[in-house]
Formats: sequence, C-alpha cells, structure tokens
Amino acid sequence: MKGLRVLFAIALAAAIIFVGIYWLRHRPQQIPTPFVTQGRLQIYALDVGQGDSALIITPEGKSILIDAGTPQAADEVVTALRKRDVRSLDLAVATHPHADHIGGMRKVIENFGVKNFLDSNQEYTSKEYQRMIQAIVDKGIKFIPAKKGMKFDLDSGVELEVLNPQGNDQWIKEVRRGGSVENANSVVLRLSYGNFSMLFTGDAETETEDLMMKSGVPLRAQVLKVGHHGSRYATSARFLEAVDPEAAVISVGAENRYGHPAQQTLDRLQKAGVKVYRTDLNGEIAIVSDGNTFEIHPAKQSIQVALWQEKSAPREVERGSRK
Repeated sequence: MKGLRVLFAIALAAAIIFVGIYWLRHRPQQIPTPFVTQGRLQIYALDVGQGDSALIITPEGKSILIDAGTPQAADEVVTALRKRDVRSLDLAVATHPHADHIGGMRKVIENFGVKNFLDSNQEYTSKEYQRMIQAIVDKGIKFIPAKKGMKFDLDSGVELEVLNPQGNDQWIKEVRRGGSVENANSVVLRLSYGNFSMLFTGDAETETEDLMMKSGVPLRAQVLKVGHHGSRYATSARFLEAVDPEAAVISVGAENRYGHPAQQTLDRLQKAGVKVYRTDLNGEIAIVSDGNTFEIHPAKQSIQVALWQEKSAPREVERGSRK
C-alpha cells in the first residue's frame, strides 16, 4: 500500500510538471510590461513570421523602418507603425529585394509618408520588387543607393552607418553553392547612440561577414540582429568574435520549412555567451536605450528560450551596459 502511495505521488507530481510546461509553451501572448520610452531610443523587432522587419524611433521621434516582412505581413507592419503613432518615415530601408523582406513595403509606402528610401540597388526582376520601386517613383520619394561609409545623422546623437554593400558596382559575386548573391549584398547597418549600438544584417551571408571584417568597418555592437533568420550559413564564430554582442535577435517564423534558426547557429551563439531572443517564441521584441544602458522587453516569455539560456549561462542583458 505504501508503495502505491509513493507511485501515486510521483505520477501526480509528473502530471503537474507536464501541465505546467504545456501551459507555459501554449499560453496566449502576454500583455507586455510597460516600459519607459520617452526620450529614449526605441527599436522594435516586429513579429512578421518568416520574414524581417524592424522599426526604430529616435528620442526626438524620427522613425526608420528596416524591411517590411512578407506580403502577407503587410497589414501587421502597418498596424505596428500606427500603434507607435508613426505618421511618416524619415527613412525606409530595403536590405535586399527578396519578398520576405520587402513584401510589405509597398503597403507601407501607400499608408505613410516616406522621405527617403535606402536600397541595396541590386537589379532584380520580381513583380513584388518592381511594384515597390514603382510605388517609390509614384510618391516621389528620394531613392538612395546604399554604399559603405554612408552615414545618416538622425537626432540626439543617433547615427545609422552603412557597412555593406561596397557601392560603385563592387558586388559580392561569388557565394557558396546554394547561397544567394542578393543575400550576400544585403544592406548592413550599424545603429549607434552614445555607448549603445546595434547591428542590422539583413540576410548577410558568411561572405558578407568576411568582407566586412576584412574591410575594417566598425562591427562591435551590444545587440545583433542575426543574419538570414539564423541560417547556418551566417553568424560565423569569427563574426561573433568581431561583433562581441551581449544579446541577439532572430526574426523567424514558427516551424518554418527552412529549419531556421539552424542548430549550428544557436550553438555558436551559446558558445559565445550571447542571450538570444526569437520572434517565433518571444513575439515582438522591444529594445530601449538611454545611450548608456539598454533594456530588452519581449512581448512574451518562452520556456524554450528560458531553458536554452539557462544552459548557455549568458551574461545578463535585460539591463545591459557597454562592456
């Protein structure tokens, strides 16, 4: 009888643990904890599924959009901008012409005034890309071909610098088998504000990373937007050493057919002690900085991320500061 009671207690405890884990994994998205944005730099990694989109709002209210997700995510991007009272964009950026990055841009252009448009300027014949370019022409938006060394001084000391492509038709033309020239020539941007910096890599490949390291552009950043949704062909160990991030954001769709993020990439991030946030598990991810420290506020917590972070024993970065 005593043995049965012990077995029953074990079974009950196991059931409680199972139900708890299931609830944590499948609970509805939480209402984010309010955080201070007034007078601070705000960055939002938007939850656009298997795509990429990030909104930057400067301390004085200037707005920059980097990519706009897939065509299916267009309405979500528009809603996210309106939620932050964005009425116009000082700068919109298309890192490269693939539909999972520029699919929602035409709708953004149609719904918001856009003053300047930064593009990798690669020749591309897809209908989605051509429609976006036509919208830019129709609205009379200033079109800027990206070139390494180009800088955008925004406000309050906020600066956006182009690290790739090289410009002057100096394209990366050779990539590994199965790689993408369009990805390799992505616009890579470094955002800086005081002692805080973040790197936006589009779908950069290892060839892009190698070229940037060789050219000596400033790569160090506290937060890294991981290239190509966490593909195994980006975010090399050498590149992570050069960037030396404390935290990383992966924009990726749940259970996508590409297997992103690759386990190899997650392993490299873990080995480097980088704390990882993922839109498929965390939803929208907000990063705010006063120019000295920064905070990361995921819309929802995830037990998968929590368990992975516990194994990786990363540095604490919810309230990070320059190392």
